[in-house]
This record gives sequence, structure tokens and C-alpha cells, in this order.
Amino acid sequence: MSSQEFFQVFLYWSNWDYKLNLVFLAVGMLYIWLTGPFRHRFKDAESVSGWKKISFLIGLILYYFALGSPLNLMAHELFSMHMLQMSFLYFVVPPLLLLGMPAYLLRPVVSIKGLQSVIRFFTKPLITLFFFNGAMTFYHVPVVFDTIMKEPVWHYVSHGLLLFAALCMWWPIVAPLPDWDRIKPIHKLGLIFADGFLLTPACAMITFTDSVLFKDYMDMSQMFPIMSPIHDQQLGGVIMKIMQEIVYITAIGLVFLKWIRQERVKDEAELREWQQQNNMKLKES
Repeated sequence: MSSQEFFQVFLYWSNWDYKLNLVFLAVGMLYIWLTGPFRHRFKDAESVSGWKKISFLIGLILYYFALGSPLNLMAHELFSMHMLQMSFLYFVVPPLLLLGMPAYLLRPVVSIKGLQSVIRFFTKPLITLFFFNGAMTFYHVPVVFDTIMKEPVWHYVSHGLLLFAALCMWWPIVAPLPDWDRIKPIHKLGLIFADGFLLTPACAMITFTDSVLFKDYMDMSQMFPIMSPIHDQQLGGVIMKIMQEIVYITAIGLVFLKWIRQERVKDEAELREWQQQNNMKLKES
């Protein structure tokens, strides 16, 4: 199969999930409505910037692309495409969605009795480190992975849990609620570095092994016979690591830039205060 034939799968409309498309369109329209004309019905509703809206909508589009496009079909045939799908779902989409969520939409949710304490616990930096990376590593233990892939119920439960873990992992870094932003920028940078480190063993296990680990991908794909199962698996590990690094490096850059801006504002405020004090002393003298 040539590369041209491989990508032609995206040109057939029957390979796209239209029902899911309608669901995501409805969510996108609801978001635009709640951040636009309906915004004033919320208490303390702030204006939602264009970049926040774009962030959320891009996250929504990528979420649909991972689940409703031919990528989902390819993920059942090729482990490398499965890992690309996982990368979109748990590394790319969650921070984009959180970045695009205005605080006035999140506050009523996190204020629900019982839910607030759960969110506060699972978004503690140390908890997120081991919750998300532990869940991702456990998911890719061969016997666990094979069991999940056999049972649709376990498949949906595991992906729901991973999405929740990913949102919790990104929560203290993105800080969608300013009053919940309880860690310093330097600690956010350390948290991102630690996240990248803890998932490395799982990626290395998949990439550098000499045997196919997962039963569903032991045979060459009949629909996409482009590489051997072992090379497909190794490519999957590489894709996961590269996607992870791209996202984490981008996050480090954004956190660092925000930190610089905050320090600049702080320095300017201190300079103005010093100048005011000096002016007062000169007037008194």
C-alpha cells in the first residue's frame, strides 16, 4: 500500500462518524452561545477572549478527529494510529479545552456539593503526577490492554478514566480558575518536567522491545498492510513520546512567558511605588 492509498481513507465519507459529528457541532454551538449572547445571564461573567474561544473549538475539533474520523478506524488496525489517537485525546485536547473554558462556566460545576472536594483532591500536583502517568502506564500493561480491548464496557470506562486523569493533570498547570491557581510558575515547570519523565519508561518498553506486546496487533493489518507488527508497535511508542514532548515543551514555553509577564508587571508596580515614595519625600523636604 502506497502513502497516497493510505491517506485516501480520509476521502470516503462513510468512514466519518456523522452522528458524533452532530454531537460535537451541538457542543460547539452551545459553547459559542454560552460565551456570547447568553454570557450575561451568569454571575460575574467576564468577557471571553477570541483566543480562548479558538482554543476550546480547536480542542473540540481534534477530539472529534480522534474519535469520529477515519483515524478511529485506523486505530483498530494499527497500533501506531492507536497511539496517535491516544496522544490527541490525552495530551493535546485536555489543555486546549481547559484553556478555552471561562471561569464563570466552571465555578457552578466545581461548587457542586461533594464534587468540589473530589476535584481539589485529584488536582493536587503530586496526586496528578501519579494518577495520570500511573493510569497511562497501567493501561499499556499488555495483559491489561488486551483485557480492555476485548470488552467494550471496559474500553469506554478506561477511556473515561484516562480523560478525567488527563484533565486533572492539566488543571494545576492551566489553572482555568484563577482563585484555584495555587502553585507557583517554577513549580508548574517542575510538574511538566516530572510528567514527561514518569511516562518515559512506558514509551521505552513499547519502543525498544523485540516482541509484539499486544494481542490485537500481533498480525499485520489487512486493511493497512504498510508495516510489520513489530515496526508498527515501535512507531507507536515513538509517536506517543514525540507528541508528548511537543505538547510539554509548548506548555513549558507558555508557562515561562506568563511568568515573565507577571514578574514584569510586579517590577513595574514596585518601581511606581518607589517613585511615589521618592516624590513624597521630595515634597516634604
